[in-house]
Amino acid sequence: MRTNLQTPLHQLGRTCITTIWHASTAVLIAGSLGDLDAQQTPTVTATTGLEYSIETIGIDTGERNIVYRTRDHVEAPNWSRDGHYLLFNLKGGIYKLPITADAKPTPSPSTKPQLIDTGMAKKCNNDHGISFDGKQLAVSARSGETKSQIFVLPIDGGEARLVTPRAPSYWHGWSPDDKTLTYCAERDGNFDIYTIPTAGGPEKRLTTNPGLDDGPEYSPDGRYIYFNSERNGSMQIWRMQSDGSKQEPVVADEYQNWFPHLSPDGKWLVFISFGKDVIADEHPENRDVVIRLMPTAGGEIRDLAKLFGGQGTLNVPSWAPDSRKLAFMSVTKPVPPDWSLPSRPAPNPHKQVPPPEGFHRPTVLLNQPLGIFEGQADVGGPLLPGNANYNARTGQYRLTSASYNIWYQRDELRYVWKQMSGDVSLSASVTFPNRNGYYDRKAVLMFRQDLNDDSKTVMVALHGAGLIHLAQRPEKGAKIVESCRVKAGDRRADAPPIRLGITKRGDAFALLVSLNGEPMHEVDGAAQLHLDGPFYVGLGFCSHLPVTSDTVVLSDVVLK
Repeated sequence: MRTNLQTPLHQLGRTCITTIWHASTAVLIAGSLGDLDAQQTPTVTATTGLEYSIETIGIDTGERNIVYRTRDHVEAPNWSRDGHYLLFNLKGGIYKLPITADAKPTPSPSTKPQLIDTGMAKKCNNDHGISFDGKQLAVSARSGETKSQIFVLPIDGGEARLVTPRAPSYWHGWSPDDKTLTYCAERDGNFDIYTIPTAGGPEKRLTTNPGLDDGPEYSPDGRYIYFNSERNGSMQIWRMQSDGSKQEPVVADEYQNWFPHLSPDGKWLVFISFGKDVIADEHPENRDVVIRLMPTAGGEIRDLAKLFGGQGTLNVPSWAPDSRKLAFMSVTKPVPPDWSLPSRPAPNPHKQVPPPEGFHRPTVLLNQPLGIFEGQADVGGPLLPGNANYNARTGQYRLTSASYNIWYQRDELRYVWKQMSGDVSLSASVTFPNRNGYYDRKAVLMFRQDLNDDSKTVMVALHGAGLIHLAQRPEKGAKIVESCRVKAGDRRADAPPIRLGITKRGDAFALLVSLNGEPMHEVDGAAQLHLDGPFYVGLGFCSHLPVTSDTVVLSDVVLK
């Protein structure tokens, strides 16, 4: 349901990445789709070092075939009902890619994806799909400042008709008679499954459980709606009668399972699975995922493809009309430079070293407010873009990053910030949802002179293994030095979250900490650093793994 317009934008001028070529594969390569006159100009334009591929795969053979490759962030391929083209999402537009309909679908070498006119629905996200009769297209899009709504338009483009006045609403399925749409919508702070007549009318709520229900899709006979739900603590596949009755689990295992799609012949169920490192209610980009297949009648679940991708890989109906193939999106994973690889617990085959002298990557700046903060940045241009979101109901900030370190002479991290002057204090409670994350990952409360990767900075950091320290980079380009530390390892499993604070009084910075719910107390060993105002103050996170993302949750954030 997430729109790629809210997805963090990517890093300029990244290091080279490997390219994976599949045998017997025809590929249409595009350097950019900027010349395709997209309807929507993103808030920030940046060129990514990542490569995105639209692929097909045979469910019997497992043979993968790349039909389109680009450095633009494409997502969510639909296969047309006649098998002659694919639709996908890019920069708020829906594009059409003609392909052959044989066993190895390929575009013509001169084929260029064509933008579909979606009328007033100019800011489409990656939830879209084709009616069973092949004549209509449903899209989820923003119009003006309104959050995502659902529109229906002719399959070849034209004026979009609003179906869901209430927002946000994210389309996921057509009924087989094309008279009803099913979708995920947030109402009163909770995401549930709804249906609505395609012609418009009152919406009907089908699920009422706390937490996220998402990805609804009708079975080809119209009897059931399949969906994913975290109601039991992890994201799993469920189904219900089309009227919302008899809700029952279909898949429940150790994965976080999303977006069930039924084959046109009704025999197969395909879905995408994330690992335990992903929070149940998230379906992030740039993660290792598995496309999995099982008979709808029940039986063994088979891994169809393992790849690097994410929430836009398989979030919309993407079966070929013959039920023998699927279309999906994959990402070519970057290869990090050797010096950025982290040290490991004993035995220690490789130790991270400082970056080469003079090595820098430009920071990717997003002037997007988040909660009490004014903007966001991927400081130091990590090889994979980070992400940050804020839940106004819970007051929690989630920061996701794959980044090499916050230390040495330069930093890489996801950072949410506010510019301030004078004396300032910042505090937050810190939780790592993934208990098995890298032991040296760092959640930080940080002051920076600027957003360059080698900025003067002072921070309070909590490491994954429990070490807390107050540290600073005293001059631009200098190495981080530590002022004081607190060890907080071997804590009870039911212990409250560690709460950290940092205060600035003139040029003096102090660490405050609460380990077990007691009032925060100041730790001996202040840091001295002069910052010219205005400076940046905010929350940051670094996974310490240059191409592996992790997440931190920061709650009860107080900035004053």
